[in-house]
Amino acid sequence: KQNGSIRNFYIKEALSFIEQNFQNDISVEDISAFCGLNRSYFGKIFHDSIGKSPQEFLISYRMTKAAELLKLTSLSIADIGNAVGYPNQLHFSRAFKNTYGTSPRSWRTENKLEPDI
Repeated sequence: KQNGSIRNFYIKEALSFIEQNFQNDISVEDISAFCGLNRSYFGKIFHDSIGKSPQEFLISYRMTKAAELLKLTSLSIADIGNAVGYPNQLHFSRAFKNTYGTSPRSWRTENKLEPDI
């Protein structure tokens, strides 16, 4: 039982670190180092708990944030990419398309709420 609560502690720490730093250029190594764990052990307990690898979760988290910004703001695609940790717009657009099956620009057109007035 105690082992499970220790794992939960590390997972909570990792999720908190991702929430606070996703917009920066962070890696799985950064997350595992923050938790004080080696990368392979961290990857295993993270996947066991969340059902995704840390890298998959980080990308998914960033894409969810990007979709919110596309829907709710008029920021440029490049600015949104930057805001979610992708300083390279091409990398951002590719990751977004891999997640949503369409480009950020097309997704925005189909999902935009009300136009900014």
